[in-house]
Amino acid sequence: MSKHIHSGHVHFAARSVPPLAADCTPLHVKLNLNLSQQALKKIGGDLLLPDMPKEIIAIEYEMRQMHPNLNRMIKLIETNPAISGEIIGTVSQPTFQRQLVRKIEIHNLTQCVALIGVSRTYQLALAVAIKQMATDNELTERVLDHAAKTAYACAEIAGYLPPHDPHISQESAYLFGLYLHGGMLSLSARYPNNYAKVFEQSLSLPEKAHQFELEKAACHAALGVLTAQKWGLNPDNNHDLDLLLAIANHHHPHYGCISQLRVRLLIGMGLLAQSIVGELASSAYQSQEILDQGKKSAKILGLSDEAMSNIRRNLSHDWMIAGKHEED
Repeated sequence: MSKHIHSGHVHFAARSVPPLAADCTPLHVKLNLNLSQQALKKIGGDLLLPDMPKEIIAIEYEMRQMHPNLNRMIKLIETNPAISGEIIGTVSQPTFQRQLVRKIEIHNLTQCVALIGVSRTYQLALAVAIKQMATDNELTERVLDHAAKTAYACAEIAGYLPPHDPHISQESAYLFGLYLHGGMLSLSARYPNNYAKVFEQSLSLPEKAHQFELEKAACHAALGVLTAQKWGLNPDNNHDLDLLLAIANHHHPHYGCISQLRVRLLIGMGLLAQSIVGELASSAYQSQEILDQGKKSAKILGLSDEAMSNIRRNLSHDWMIAGKHEED
């Protein structure tokens, strides 16, 4: 029997997901694609993102079949050694292995599929393709690096979420962390010189940077929805719709009142991950705004102080080890 990666061994450090507060008016969010299209027109009507590798397009086609061919999917991924190697490396990373009873040595894609399943392997393939997008834009490279670290932090946080239904897998959390920065990637590609300051500001003062975006250019949240759709998310699929809703509403000042539990938790997870990445990986200034963001998101996620301590310690250790490997 395969051992699936899941949140199940660390709940001693978590609380239950808190219900909506008594004074909270539940918000029923919806995906307004017209606003996103308006945001696109505001910057000229082009997302300026590289296309997905042909292997990913072929895998996506295979996954949409009524009975996906497992062997064909594995062979398609293996035709791109960079993507297949990264998937194996990702499933071998500490944050994905910590939830297992014992560490498992991963040597090939067949093991990955046996461990986490077909659809979750596909999610990782898609995430890896986004992470490895080729660009000669220095700012876009920095945004991609920040997105990759946010994705890793989201996966770590997902492993500590209290039990709830619907469940958020670590692979879905990892993918969401990358999608969350899709709009920033589009803006950084279009305005590499002007957007650099906005990106830096967002690490310490996300809401102030967001307001500046609204005044000067299209909002990255709206563009993020269109980017995620270009990368394969389908609003007609309920699972994908939750991701799109979370991207569209992650700057909503009252996201803690969103009635859809999964959307609420995804937003909280993404905001908490960004706060932690800014502090531990980017050495960004910890303003009161970013501290409040982290505190609020941890509360909405139902994470105890012990869980937060474990998450921060694990990520700090993992990134320190990764940094030493890069130096070597």
